[in-house]
Amino acid sequence: MQYGSGSDFLAIRNPFRYVIQLVVPAFCSICLAWFYGWFDGSDKGLWPLLIVLALSMVWVRFDIHKLTKIKSFRFAVFSDLLSKSLLIYLLANIVFAIDGSWSEKWKQCIYFSSFLWIFSSILTIIFIEISVLKIFKRKPINLAIAAVTSSSVAFAQSLSTQRFLAVDFLGFFEDRTDDRIPEYTPFKILCRIDAIADYITNQNVDHVLVSLPTEASYRFGFVLEQLLDSTCSVHYLHDFLLFRPIREAMTPIGSMSVFTIIDSPGKGFDSVIKRIFDILGSSIGLIVLLPLLILVAIWIKIDSKGPVFFMQNRWGNGAQPFQIYKFRSMTQATSNASSDGETVVQTTQNDMRVTKVGAFIRRTSIDELPQLINIFKGDMSIVGPRPHAAGHNRQYRGLVKGYMLRHKVKPGLTGWAQIHGFRGETDTIDKMEKRVEYDLEYLRNWTPMLDIYVILRTIKLVITGKNAY
Repeated sequence: MQYGSGSDFLAIRNPFRYVIQLVVPAFCSICLAWFYGWFDGSDKGLWPLLIVLALSMVWVRFDIHKLTKIKSFRFAVFSDLLSKSLLIYLLANIVFAIDGSWSEKWKQCIYFSSFLWIFSSILTIIFIEISVLKIFKRKPINLAIAAVTSSSVAFAQSLSTQRFLAVDFLGFFEDRTDDRIPEYTPFKILCRIDAIADYITNQNVDHVLVSLPTEASYRFGFVLEQLLDSTCSVHYLHDFLLFRPIREAMTPIGSMSVFTIIDSPGKGFDSVIKRIFDILGSSIGLIVLLPLLILVAIWIKIDSKGPVFFMQNRWGNGAQPFQIYKFRSMTQATSNASSDGETVVQTTQNDMRVTKVGAFIRRTSIDELPQLINIFKGDMSIVGPRPHAAGHNRQYRGLVKGYMLRHKVKPGLTGWAQIHGFRGETDTIDKMEKRVEYDLEYLRNWTPMLDIYVILRTIKLVITGKNAY
């Protein structure tokens, strides 16, 4: 995202920004060089060291702009730098393998990544805490909003909870009477909209947010006309209360930039990390679980007639169809009837169509393990919205707002909705709405560490066996 003047709202002064984003990574890299010589005092070439140092200085730093979008910044720092330190660990292994000394130095890779993660996280947190102390904090920027709307009131209320913003909210410009506008207390009305120019001339206002619906084009133009005769920075606050954006960003298209409301999250290098994690995770899972997969396959063949695997059409990233693999847990006739994904009757508790072995593998989620093949192929990811049958997608896309947006990413073996209890049967529209709500929340907040958290919660959920039948 191109931050522009938005980054100026941060309460952290520039000297602290340089320390957090430049000095801390550099200092940690220098210390890493010292560790490198400490662990191995033998003569060696410098090029592996220089590569590891350069990578650590580039990657192991926390983006302070994230502070305005997170709740627990300490957890965010530790999780963000952990994912980057793991990346350094993988790259260091590659460098030492090329150098021909990996067998001697793989332990050093562990020391490097652990040191970078812990030391850089602690230093980053310390300097962030110091930077927002009252004596160091940046002078607040005066901000006002033109027009009282539900969105503008919610925005004003959120400013008071933003510890890392240096904003002094003055109030609203509004010419409608109180009975025609939303409740805006404890804030105040500064003046009428047609008096904005005079107010700004006599008062110190740095930024004005215009919160008018797009259909109020005349009022919008009238506000801008008055603000043109001032030095205020002007922003447009759209009423997004009806739908929270999936990915807020300025996207360049040719020589122009447009404001992106909905887009796929985790683009760029984050998507590379997720794909590498999926390949490694699915490969290791298939190798480790191979004996279990073979035993289950034999059990299914002995228990009932029919194929070992159940394959069904599902929608993946971009709503592109793919064939999902599962262990067959129902009778052959039932499985054949729903293999196209169009005719779907959801499984219920004590469902007579479920075989004896099927009841066990569904309760323990073992029936889902063949989807590791889908993950390795790239149809799915380890974590993401669970893929629904094609018939369900066509049914719910017109009933649940934002339903199709869950297809902006690859579907997952497990997901944010599932660890919050919305797995298994969705026999009511309310259950599906809650599942979609959690799926979209995952899209808005995705990070590599969030995937790890979901996996750990899933393991606990599988052990308890709740909502799986």
